[in-house]
Amino acid sequence: EVCAEARMYMLRRTASACAAGGVLAAGAYAAQGGDEGRRSVLLGLARADEQLRPALAALLPAEAFVALYSASRTPFLGALAASAGCGALPSAPSIGLRAMGLSFRNDLGNAAGLDKDGTLLDFNYALGAGYAVVGTVLSDPHSGNLFDFLGGLWRGNAWTPLPSSGGALNSLGLPSKGVEPALRNIAAFRERHGVPPQRAEHGRPAGDGGASFPVGVSIMGHPAHSDPADKLEGVLRCVRLCLPLADFIEINESCPNVHHGGGHGGDATAELRKRLEAIVAERDAAARGGGRRVPLLVKLGDLGEAEGTVRFLSRLGIDGVVALNTQKDYASFELPPADRALLDSYTARYGGGLSGPPILDRSSAQAAAAQAA
Repeated sequence: EVCAEARMYMLRRTASACAAGGVLAAGAYAAQGGDEGRRSVLLGLARADEQLRPALAALLPAEAFVALYSASRTPFLGALAASAGCGALPSAPSIGLRAMGLSFRNDLGNAAGLDKDGTLLDFNYALGAGYAVVGTVLSDPHSGNLFDFLGGLWRGNAWTPLPSSGGALNSLGLPSKGVEPALRNIAAFRERHGVPPQRAEHGRPAGDGGASFPVGVSIMGHPAHSDPADKLEGVLRCVRLCLPLADFIEINESCPNVHHGGGHGGDATAELRKRLEAIVAERDAAARGGGRRVPLLVKLGDLGEAEGTVRFLSRLGIDGVVALNTQKDYASFELPPADRALLDSYTARYGGGLSGPPILDRSSAQAAAAQAA
């Protein structure tokens, strides 16, 4: 099975547009009375903001533009999460899909990185998504990469939209409240909506009800753990905790904004094999002990030779790949001149990965190659 971000980036793009709308909407949220009015204002101003971004980017110095969007991201996503219960939304589209033995009401969902701690599950569910990915979560809390903005006036995680192309850059560095808060949010969501964890069963027809909403959890070793053994134990602890609540688990082997450690070439492959073997063993032991066999996916930034990569992962007991994570070879992607200038300024200061429409062709090609393998 291939879980390809190339096919599913649209909801992430929509949500990132909403997040960017915090520039206009975060203040309005607090002042607006009435739940239904809140959501209308939030989404309306987010749409207006998406239209105004090119002019805003042209008027503001790049540093100020990035600071504005970086500072507003978290408050606005919090407001968006709070708006999920504000009245009814249209019924979710259902086309009844199955993958990895799981039932999906449709194939549109968010990639890891948007809903870090599971606070947007209600919003995505009400919006009509076919699945959701929470995380990337870590074994312990982590602030991510912190930068000073505007001469130290504000300090936080960096990201920016690229207004003309619809892309985005982020240098968040895996901010996380830790695995336990994320799992509490997932458990509460399941109880509120009657969406129990699924048991992967191949050969059955797809369901089309609200229960056909898989919730995956993305996991990675803690960036602060320099000892590979400590890093792996943190991953295994997350896996053990997530198995009872997750419909599938994504192992993030590709975040461009943190150091993964390990060697190069054959050494790196051997270390990856060792990590994945330990994770698969943890999953299989839980299944033999009476639990569910939870599908495991590996998220990569580049599949390399796709047939060999898929064969390697399959032999280890991995159920799928997620292709692709954000990209750092910036010169390889075509961008409008204004976005290129913003990218050059941003990456010189913050580094980070490129996502969204600019990387769609590469992601689609690699996903297709993996499916054909």
